Amino acid sequence: MGLPCKPWLVLGVLLFTALWLIAWQVGKFLACEAVNSLSDGRGDFSSKTGAKRKKTCLRPGEMEQGFMTRDWRGPEGRWTIMRFTISAFNNYGFVKSFLGRVEALHPEIGCFIWVVADNRRVWSRHGDPLLPEQILDDLPDRWYSVMAEKLQPYLNFSVTELAFRYNLQCFSTAIKPAAFKFIFDRFAAQKVLYFDNDIWILQPLTTIIDALDRYNMVVTPHATEPFPVDGRTQDERAIMLAGQFNFGFIALAKSAVSSEWLTLWIERLRYYGFASPSEGMHFDQNWGNFIPSYFAQDQYLILRDPRYNIAYWNLHYRGKHLHMVDDIVMYDSEPVVFMHFSGMSDLLNYDIEGISQHQNRYKMNNFPKLRPIFQKYLALLKSENTMHWRHVPYGFTNFKDGSRVPDAARRVYARMMDPGHSHRSDARLFQDTVAFEDPFRIVAPAPKISVLSWMLEGAHHLIVEPRGPEWIPEIAWEAYQTRPDVMGVYPDPFGRVHHAEGVQNWFGGNGMREHGADSIRNHFERVWREHKTMPNPNMRLPFGVNVYGWLHDFCGACEFGRLSIDVLQASGMRTTAILLPSGVKHNQNTSLVKATRIPTFYFNLFVANAVHTADIVNRYPTAEWKRHYNIAYWSWELDQFPSKWLGYMEVFSEIWTVSDFVTMSILSSPGYAGYVETPVMTMPMGLTLNVTMYKANRTRFNFRKGTMVFLVMFDFLSSYHRKNPLSALAAFRRAFQKSKSNVLLVIKCVLPLEHFSFQQEFNQLKMEVRKSRRVRIMTEVLSQQELGTLMASVDVFVSLHRSEGYGLLLLQMLMLGKPVIATAYSGNMDFMAKLPESFQFLQIPYRYTWVNVSEPFLETYQTGQRWAEPDVSKAAKAMQMLYADRSLLDSCQKVIGPWFRKKFGADGIGSRMYMHLKSIYRSKRRRGAEEAPP
Repeated sequence: MGLPCKPWLVLGVLLFTALWLIAWQVGKFLACEAVNSLSDGRGDFSSKTGAKRKKTCLRPGEMEQGFMTRDWRGPEGRWTIMRFTISAFNNYGFVKSFLGRVEALHPEIGCFIWVVADNRRVWSRHGDPLLPEQILDDLPDRWYSVMAEKLQPYLNFSVTELAFRYNLQCFSTAIKPAAFKFIFDRFAAQKVLYFDNDIWILQPLTTIIDALDRYNMVVTPHATEPFPVDGRTQDERAIMLAGQFNFGFIALAKSAVSSEWLTLWIERLRYYGFASPSEGMHFDQNWGNFIPSYFAQDQYLILRDPRYNIAYWNLHYRGKHLHMVDDIVMYDSEPVVFMHFSGMSDLLNYDIEGISQHQNRYKMNNFPKLRPIFQKYLALLKSENTMHWRHVPYGFTNFKDGSRVPDAARRVYARMMDPGHSHRSDARLFQDTVAFEDPFRIVAPAPKISVLSWMLEGAHHLIVEPRGPEWIPEIAWEAYQTRPDVMGVYPDPFGRVHHAEGVQNWFGGNGMREHGADSIRNHFERVWREHKTMPNPNMRLPFGVNVYGWLHDFCGACEFGRLSIDVLQASGMRTTAILLPSGVKHNQNTSLVKATRIPTFYFNLFVANAVHTADIVNRYPTAEWKRHYNIAYWSWELDQFPSKWLGYMEVFSEIWTVSDFVTMSILSSPGYAGYVETPVMTMPMGLTLNVTMYKANRTRFNFRKGTMVFLVMFDFLSSYHRKNPLSALAAFRRAFQKSKSNVLLVIKCVLPLEHFSFQQEFNQLKMEVRKSRRVRIMTEVLSQQELGTLMASVDVFVSLHRSEGYGLLLLQMLMLGKPVIATAYSGNMDFMAKLPESFQFLQIPYRYTWVNVSEPFLETYQTGQRWAEPDVSKAAKAMQMLYADRSLLDSCQKVIGPWFRKKFGADGIGSRMYMHLKSIYRSKRRRGAEEAPP
C-alpha cells in the first residue's frame, strides 16, 4: 500500500532542495572570490593601463588535464592544498619557471603562491615606479603573489626588523614560517608545501600530499648514507652545522602541532637565522634538528626515499643511480620526483663541471650520466629567460633616503637586539633610545633616534659619548675592529687625539669604501663637521652630578646607583644617569631610570666597586675624563682592603665609601699610609621609602594567617658564603624544630641567568632545606613591586652574614618597621648600633673565622683574610623572643621604623652630599665649573 501523496508537501521538498543547491553554488563562488582577493591584497589591482586583474579561481569543470585528476578542493570549493616559494623580485625568472613546471604536473591543485621577500615601496621613491607593476603584471593571473608586509599579523615584531637584520637570502628564509601561517589562515589551506625555486619537480607529489593525511610534517634529510672520510665538502661535519634536514622543501598539514612548530620557528628566526654555521645557524633549516626531539614520532615523516630532494650533498651515493630515459630522469628503474640544483642560481657564472659551487668532492665527469640531466635543466632555465629580472635592485638594500645600508649597521643592529646581549649597557641603551621597529628611517620621531643616527654617534662600547676631536662613530669603530693593521698603527684612539684623528681619516677615506658605507658619506661628514666645530672642550661645566651605575639591573650595587640619584635629587641637585657596562646577566632588571651618554655636569660619581675601575677607565675617553671631578663610591666587605686595588684610588679625585667599616678597611690597608694621596670619606646611603611599593599581601605568597614569617634574602652574585643563609637556617631549626610553633622561614635567593658556577652551593642549600620543617626556598623572579610586597608581608628579616659593606636591605627592613636579626659586624653597624637597648638582642655576637669561599669569588676574597661567624644559638634565642612576645613587632613598627626613616632618609643624606660638593665646586678653580651652585 503506497503512502498518501500530498502535493503541497512534494512542492515544499522541491523548493527546499532548489534553494539549498543555489546556496551551495553561491557559497563556492564567494569562497573562490575571497581567495582571489588575497593575491597580494591586489584582487582589484589596477595596472598602468587601468585594467583590473582577471579573477582566477578555477570553477568545477574548468580543471585542466594533467598527470592526476583528483580534486583537492574542500567542500566549500576552496583549494585545500597549496604550494609556495619565496624570493625577492630579482629572482622572479626562477619563480615563474618553477611555478610553471609545478602547475604542469598538478593543474588540479589550482593554487600556487609566490611570497615576495622584497619591498616595492622603495622603488616608488628611488627607482622606476613601473618596475614592480611590470613584474607583478607579468605574473600569470592564475597565480598569487603575497608581499612580505602582508605577513605582519603573524609576527609579534616588525617584519622590517627581519629585513634590516638579515641580507636578502637570510630574510627570504626567516619569513618562511610566517608565510606558512598566512597561507593556512588566509587561504584556509589544509596542506601546504614549500619549495625553493631552484628545485626541479619532475613527477607528481602525491606521496607527500597523501602523507599529510597521517603526519603533521614531512621533511627530507640531507643524506641517508655516510660520506667518505676524505676531508672534502660536503661531509657529516658540514651537515651537522647546516642542519640534518634540507629546508629547501618542507610540507605541513594544518594542525595544532604544526602551529606549535611554526610559532617556535618564528621566535628563533627573529634573532637566529643567519648563515653562520659556526654559531649554530644556517638560515632557517638547522632549527629542524629539533623536530625529532620536540615532537612525537607519529607527528612527522622523515622521507628517506632517494628519489626526493636529490642534490650535490647526497650525490656520494645517489649520483651513480641517476640517468635519463626518453627525457625522464630516473633513479635506477624509478622516476625521480624532484631534484635540487643548489648553487646554480647565477647562470651567467655557473660552471657545470663543478656541479655546485658549494662542494668539491666531485666533478661532472665522475657521473657521465648526470651531465644530460643538468644540461636539460639548464636549457629549460635559459629557454624561459630566468635571468631577465636579475638586475632588479633589492628593495631592502637602502635606507629610506636611498643611501645603502652598510653591512656594519646590520651587524650592530642584530647584536643590539639579540637577547643574549640584553645585559649589555649599550644594548639596553639601544633599545631605550632607538626606533628599532622601523630601522630604515633616517629621522625618528622624538624622543627616539634612528638606527643611522645611532651608527653615527660615538662608539657605544664607551661609557660616554666621545665628543670633539675624540669622536669616532659606531660604524667607524665596527670597521676599525676588522682591520688589525689599522689597530696596530692607531692603538689608542680614545686616549690620544692624533690616534683618533688617524682613525677618522682612514675611515673617511678607504674605510668607508671597504665597508660599503660610501652611500652614507654625506651623513658621516655632516656629523664630523659638527664635532670639529664643537665649543671649546675646556669650557667650564655646570654644577651637578653625572651618576654612573648598573641602573637597569637588579642587585645591591645596582640599587645603590639608583638610590644615589634619588638622594642627590632630594637635595635639589641636578643629575644625569649614565649606564656602566654590565658583564653579568641578571634574571631581574628594570628600566625605571632614563639614561644618557652625555656627562653634562662637573661631578662624576661612579657607583661601582674598585674591581671595576680598570674597565671604567678603559671605556672612558681620556680628554673627557680630565674635564670632570671624578668620585668613586666604593663598598668592601672585609676588614682589610686589597693592596692591589689601592693604585686605582689615584685615578679619582676622591673616594666615597658607604660605611665607616669600608673607610677603615682602606685606611688601615698596608700600602695606603704615605703612598696614596686621594682623600677617603664615609658617605652613607639614604633612601626614601615609596609606600606604594611596600603593601603587604600575604595571600600572594601563601602565608597563612597567624604564621610568623622569617625572611632571608640574598643574591648568589653577592657570595653565598658571605651571605651565609645556612646559619640562618640552622638558627631557625634550633629555635623551632622541636616545637609546634606557627612559623615559616622563607629563603628568597636570586640566581643569575648564567648560574652554573653556583649550582653546587644551590644544591647544598636545597639539601639542607629538605632536612627542615616549615622552610621554603623561593627562586621566583619578582618585579620591584612584588619584591616590596614580599618585604612588607613578612614579620622578621634575618641576616646572619659573615660581612656586609653596608647592608642596604637591612636598613630598608628597619625603615619598614620590621625586626632585623643580624650579625653585629661590618657595615650594618653604622645604623644597627643605633637600635635602642630593648632591641639590641637583635644584634648577634660573633667570632672571627678565616675567609673560605668558592668560585667565582676566590680572586676577590683572597685567603688570609677574616670575617665573622655569627652565634647561631643567640640568633635562635632572638627568634624565640620575637615569637614569644609579638608586642615587640608592634613596637618595632611604631617606634623603630619612623626613627630610621627620619635618620636615614634621602633628604638628610642628600643635604650632606650637596654641601660637600658645593664646597668643592666653589673652592676648586680648575677646568670645569661654569656657574656658582644654586
